[in-house]
Amino acid sequence: MMVASQNPTSQQHSSSLTDEGLIQRFVDGFIQGNPVLLSNPNLRTEPLFKSMQLITGHDVIATAYLQDPPIRVVVHHESPYSNVLKQALLTENFFPLARTGKSQQYIYQYCLPPEGYVLHCTTAKELWRVCWGRGFRSHSGIPLDLLVWGGASSRNNENWRSLRGIDCDQGKLKLKLLGGSLAIASADLVVWAKQNSSQPSPREQRARPNLSGYYRLRN
Repeated sequence: MMVASQNPTSQQHSSSLTDEGLIQRFVDGFIQGNPVLLSNPNLRTEPLFKSMQLITGHDVIATAYLQDPPIRVVVHHESPYSNVLKQALLTENFFPLARTGKSQQYIYQYCLPPEGYVLHCTTAKELWRVCWGRGFRSHSGIPLDLLVWGGASSRNNENWRSLRGIDCDQGKLKLKLLGGSLAIASADLVVWAKQNSSQPSPREQRARPNLSGYYRLRN
C-alpha cells in the first residue's frame, strides 16, 4: 500500500494569498503528502506530528492525519470557512463518511461510489426532499437505486446500503436501510449514491494514480 511521501515541509508566507487559495493549498498539500507552512492575515497551516492543521486565530478548522492509511481529515463545521473547505474536499473526492463524538465535526475520507453510481453529499433534509419526490411515501413504490453510506469511516464497501425509506421520529429522520436503520438530525450531512447507468464509471471520469497521498477506498 502506498504511503504519503516524506518531502520536507516547505514554508510560504504571503498576504496576497486568498483564503480560498490557502485552503486549496492545504488540501493539495495533505493529498500529496507534502505538508506546507502557509499563512495570510486570516488563516495558516501547520504540520504537526505527521498531521497537518488548518487554523484561524486560535481555532483549528481541520486536521489531516497522514500517518496511518487511509488519510482522514477531521473538519469542524462550526467555522465560517468550513463551506469553502468542504467544497475543496468534495472536488477531490473526500467525503464526510462519519461523525466524531463532537457536534458538527466530520471525518472526511477519499471515496468513490460503487460502479455505475454517482456520489452526492447533502443534508439529511435534502435527501428527504429527493426521496419525497420519488415516491418514498408509497411503501410499494420504493426505488432501489439509492445507496446510503452507513455511518462508519472505513474502507469496507459493505457500508453502502440500499435506502428503503425515510421516516420522521421525534424530530429526527430515520433512514431505513437494507439490514438496519440510521437516525440522524435533519441538518446532518449524508453521503449517498444514485444509480446512473448512462454515465461513464466514476473511475473513468476521475483518476489520481500519481498522487501518493491518496489511500483509496476499495469498492
